Amino acid sequence: MATAGDIINGSLRLIGVLAEGETPSAETSQDALSALNQMIESWNTERLAVFSTIDQIETWPPGQRYRTFGPSGDIVGTRPVAIDDSTYFRDPASGISYGLKLINQQQYNGIAVKTVTSTYPQVLWVNMTYPNIEMYVYPVPTKVLEFHIVSVQELSQPATLATDLAFPPGYLRCFRYNLACELAPEFGVEPSRQVQRIAMTSKRNLKRINNPDDIMALPYSIVGTRQRFNIFAGNY
Repeated sequence: MATAGDIINGSLRLIGVLAEGETPSAETSQDALSALNQMIESWNTERLAVFSTIDQIETWPPGQRYRTFGPSGDIVGTRPVAIDDSTYFRDPASGISYGLKLINQQQYNGIAVKTVTSTYPQVLWVNMTYPNIEMYVYPVPTKVLEFHIVSVQELSQPATLATDLAFPPGYLRCFRYNLACELAPEFGVEPSRQVQRIAMTSKRNLKRINNPDDIMALPYSIVGTRQRFNIFAGNY
């Protein structure tokens, strides 16, 4: 296990800013730590750069078609970077789980009467507002449901130079070489082709192992009923 300072020092050596045995100034280390955290934050927006998902369990009350979710929302929790299509809900009374189809705003706006009620919702539209996201379901449920909001588990950012980086295999090397490429412009240098190649290859390897192995299949509405799909509206 390495600390954030170890990764930063290694990155600076890769671009020739530090020699063997040298240590950077406190200002350089803090600037590099900020660059490392910004890089990790950016990687959180790349699904294949993140190695796991998080399942946040929340209660959806009856008669509600709209809820906010986030640090200060109707449902308090961690704001997701993106909602995964494996999100589902469970009926606490029966213990049975049901899937939810994620739709876009155009599809949701195309629903004529959005206040139609039913025992269970069928679709979910998520408006990725900040700091809380907005979630709309249709039809509006008539009973209390347990929603399982699945999203990517954000990569943790080190708070200090002494923070240990606990990540699966492959991440520390990837951090070191990609951070070297991020820091190089600040020092007016160009990382070597080998450093750039290892940075690219190491990140590609992470994305390969983080691939969720989605199964490609045709929707049942096409196979079973032979309906024509509207490529402009995204529905049938």
